[in-house]
Amino acid sequence: MSSDTRLSLILMSDDGARRTLRVRRGRFYAVMVCLLCFPLLAAGLGWWAVRLWRDNGALAAEQVRLERALLEAEATAERLENLEILLKEQNVDGRRLLALRLVGHSEATASVQAEESADEQKEMEQALKQPGEGPGHAEFPAVTSDLVKVLNVRARSLGNGRLRVSLDLRNTERQKVLSGVVEVTLLTADGQQHAVSFEPDDVGDFRISRFKRAVMVSRLPRSVGKLENSQVIIEVKKTGGELLFRNIFAVER
Repeated sequence: MSSDTRLSLILMSDDGARRTLRVRRGRFYAVMVCLLCFPLLAAGLGWWAVRLWRDNGALAAEQVRLERALLEAEATAERLENLEILLKEQNVDGRRLLALRLVGHSEATASVQAEESADEQKEMEQALKQPGEGPGHAEFPAVTSDLVKVLNVRARSLGNGRLRVSLDLRNTERQKVLSGVVEVTLLTADGQQHAVSFEPDDVGDFRISRFKRAVMVSRLPRSVGKLENSQVIIEVKKTGGELLFRNIFAVER
């Protein structure tokens, strides 16, 4: 049999017109195999695309988790650095009592604790207090409350449109449990205000009996632009909407 054997394909329409095509047998079989394999190829590509999409979602979630872990580690390092500075101060009242508590000694008497506890708490708050904390804003006057203390506030630009806000919330124990929410408003250099939403959405909610460290990260929309000379307005509201704290802070770079 000749290797140049051809097949005749007859195409006929309803009105009787007929057209004959002659193709080589090898080409005809190749076309048929391609047509039969096309659905399998499409299914394989679809499965691969779904798998890549799932892997990308898992990697994105892992990246967010690692970023939050990094921010928490940085916050812990900052607190330890402040504590180290306090311990190195020779003339700070209550330093000896603080050192005894850190090494686990229990020889400090109840009278010494009662005498120095108030001064110690005041000194710790002063050491942790952010030096750039401002007195407020004309349109947003500073508000403080005897229900909660807000310390160690920092707002920092992480680049790529991300904003990190960290602060310490301390219950003054005027009530056993204090619950509410921390809200942040971004004030850009051109005077525009932008409500800041964090990931996850409930990261600003709190319910504390004594103390809580809050670290919140937000991805700002592109319309915000650069954060040079920007400020953030921190508001702490009690459940029910009562304003407990409000102040304005500069965004660090």
